Amino acid sequence: MPLYGEPGQRIAYERYPHPGDGPPIYLLHGFTASAASFAANVAALREHFTVVTVELLGHGGSDAPDDPALYGPGPAVERILGLMDALGDERVLLCGHSLGGAVAVRCALAAPERFAGLVIINSASAAGTPAWAEAARAGMAELAARVRAEGTEFLKRTRLYPAHGRRLDQRSRELLTRDFDRLTPAGLAGTAEGLIPFVNAFERLPELRVPVLVVAGQRDRDFMEVLPGFLAQLPPGLARVVDLPEAGHAANLEQPREFEAAVVAFAREIGYLPAGDSAGPRSAWSSSTLSVAGGLLVAAGLGMIAAALIVAQVGKDGGRTFVAAEPEATPTAGFTPVTAVAGTRTAIPLPAGGVATPTPAATAAGTAEVPGAPATATATPTPRTAGQAPAPTATPAATATATPTPAPTATPTATATPTGPYAAIAGPLRVGVRESATYFDASRPVPLRVTWVTPSGTVRDVHGVTVTFPSEGCFAVTMEAVFPDGVTRTAVVNVAVGDATCGG
Repeated sequence: MPLYGEPGQRIAYERYPHPGDGPPIYLLHGFTASAASFAANVAALREHFTVVTVELLGHGGSDAPDDPALYGPGPAVERILGLMDALGDERVLLCGHSLGGAVAVRCALAAPERFAGLVIINSASAAGTPAWAEAARAGMAELAARVRAEGTEFLKRTRLYPAHGRRLDQRSRELLTRDFDRLTPAGLAGTAEGLIPFVNAFERLPELRVPVLVVAGQRDRDFMEVLPGFLAQLPPGLARVVDLPEAGHAANLEQPREFEAAVVAFAREIGYLPAGDSAGPRSAWSSSTLSVAGGLLVAAGLGMIAAALIVAQVGKDGGRTFVAAEPEATPTAGFTPVTAVAGTRTAIPLPAGGVATPTPAATAAGTAEVPGAPATATATPTPRTAGQAPAPTATPAATATATPTPAPTATPTATATPTGPYAAIAGPLRVGVRESATYFDASRPVPLRVTWVTPSGTVRDVHGVTVTFPSEGCFAVTMEAVFPDGVTRTAVVNVAVGDATCGG
């Protein structure tokens, strides 16, 4: 593969020209992967685009320097922009999988005029909150230390090793395994120390001005957990989601034809591909195949079934909620899954004390009486549609008298698909005393109006609220959602603060 950049920090790339000089699409892979992440997609995408695959520093055929600073977000963005200049590509469609998705967001924030749009595939490193990024920092430091001390062989016993990929086609699995075996300790440790802990730009997402297509493989529980907050953080109307219900983390390889059709349709909708571009569905950005509500653009067509997002309130990694999906295989003994690497639950050495077993939390309908001292709530600044009447005032949790009836404990495989509108909350079920947590509206379809009831009062017509819990105990966070057809639904999460136990 050709190389671009200064000696010692060159990145490998490959350019696949379109026979009719089609516009460029750049493809960025994830952590420990390579350009082989898109091996099954290049031929189909090349029917519409000039395809450029790019390999991040430390991966594939790229250089792997020892200095972690060379792997940082700033240098990574500069290398991609420099490659675009070298290839004469003034403006491109940028697609990133996993860690590559977070790098893509950084590129669009640094030079929005250079990017027609972003395609983000199952990237928890792009979608994770600052708290998520902080947890990733600790996990990656431990991973880097072990790689530097022992080499990379132990990673072949983890889920990072593509040879274990049950949902990958044979060719992609073989190519990814070949490139994984080429990884060096310097490349892995440099990425883990210099890029992954700092690439997340969640707090800057409201600044994004480039249209975004999110490709969501719904069996990737880690990504689906953080997706609602990511969408709520983006400017209204900027993003749309294509759900691939049978795909996991490598969604573009597991449902390749659906992924490719979604990318082509998105490129047409934003005017990047001409209307007369051959084969495949076409729809305008505001066409009837898209539903626009609450500032989010959600795909409902494109020849695929957009499965409903069903939030299962199951304790995991400190009690955070996630969208129900088929559970993954149990990790190799001696390792624990860590939500740390761009949507991949990375197996790293267990800390002292072994594995903590997550405790499922119960959910309740209605408004709950809240014990303990009041908490502080602030609205997440993403307003809903202006000019709408406020939702009916909900009784503040601090003064309610009804005791909630816990629903049966949820499990990832026992959640039924709703038959109509439903209200759902995404957010942590367990937090520490005096810690803050943000709760997002994950209802489907997107409601016309919502009313949040927290221990300190009521907040209306925002996508989410941030609550600070001042004392140990059980606190209820309630959301009442009014849907376009007039139906009102209520969702409640019982939050265990400190060592308290709530629900079943």
